[in-house]
Amino acid sequence: MDQHPMDPRHPVSPAPRRPRTRLRVLAAAAVVAVAAGTFGTGVYLNRDSPTWQRILGTEPVIEVPPKATDELPVLLESVGNMLEHPATSTGAKTTAALQAARSMLAEHVELLTPGALAAAAASANGPAGTGAEAATAPPSAVPPLTPAEFSGRLAGAGNGLLHEALTAPEQEARRLSGAGFELVLQARTVLSAAGAPQAAIDALPTPATELAAQAAETTSAAASASASPSTAPAAAPTVDKAAAAKMPEFTFSACPATAPDASKGTGQTDSGQLLGEVIDAAYRMGYAYDVAGARTSAGLRTAAWNRSKVLVEFAEALEKQLDAAHDCEPLRQPAYQLPADAISNPMDAARSGEAQLALLLRDAAASQAGEPRTYLFNAAWAQGLQARQVTGQVPDFTAVAEAPKPADVGASAG
Repeated sequence: MDQHPMDPRHPVSPAPRRPRTRLRVLAAAAVVAVAAGTFGTGVYLNRDSPTWQRILGTEPVIEVPPKATDELPVLLESVGNMLEHPATSTGAKTTAALQAARSMLAEHVELLTPGALAAAAASANGPAGTGAEAATAPPSAVPPLTPAEFSGRLAGAGNGLLHEALTAPEQEARRLSGAGFELVLQARTVLSAAGAPQAAIDALPTPATELAAQAAETTSAAASASASPSTAPAAAPTVDKAAAAKMPEFTFSACPATAPDASKGTGQTDSGQLLGEVIDAAYRMGYAYDVAGARTSAGLRTAAWNRSKVLVEFAEALEKQLDAAHDCEPLRQPAYQLPADAISNPMDAARSGEAQLALLLRDAAASQAGEPRTYLFNAAWAQGLQARQVTGQVPDFTAVAEAPKPADVGASAG
């Protein structure tokens, strides 16, 4: 019986096959990993987009930074609350100062935050505040501020307005800085009327400290390291005779016109014209003080001549820059028409121009930028203090300063 021959090859077991399920799982995991990486990278790179912030629930709450003008309606309400509680007033002088502060704040609120007063009145006279409910409404639970507390907040608000004015557009800078100066000056008036010592009045925030901080930020590290606290920042012409040496470089658009174009109205933005008016006003006052010194007693004579020297040196330093920029005609005249009443009251006549110079410096500052604006705002603040000290009147910084009238050459000084 035939038999099949045996296969001489060694019997080999077939190679085991990898399970297909495992391969599929690994492939799927790789796809998921790649997709997750791609998706995660895309989300990370676009995490700041509004769409993904909404999806991820990380959309930030947009907070509008507070403005300095937001404090004005609050202060107006505070001073009204103080006047409704006579216990906060220590006397008639304090009450009068607070009433003046309320009137001033109302003007500035209407000027800088139009409609705020009307909105507040509408809210107070709404459905919830009318009829018998208004008559029986409980008084405000907020205790009235003391004169010292109110003065500090008023001065702080004024400095806040000035800080915004340093970088605001020209017309807005005029409004903000004018209101800021008036608030700080009125804060000093309120505190003085309340009987506070001079040290407390001087401790109030002032534009000088705000401007000093601003100047320190813009000054180079080398200059800051070499300047002592008593010499930096550049002080105003009213308080520092060396101010001319620290004067920055101003921008003069052109030579000042002999007769300003009245068709341009109060919106004059010609930096050369505005600085020219400052120079002319300083020269005029210097001449008036020089004449006043010759016509007054020995005690006032030295003060008048010192003041004349400061003003003339300041004007000369400004005019030197103007000549270097545009080679303009000299602004100083051989003689000027003296102010009214210069014969009978020479010192008062000379001092009558102090407030006008403060406004001219404020207007000129708004036409500059950076360090020149800071310097001129500092000068305007010091000039406002000077005018208040020698005239007893706070300059109306909300007014528009009129340009000095053309000089009458040959006016007699005798």
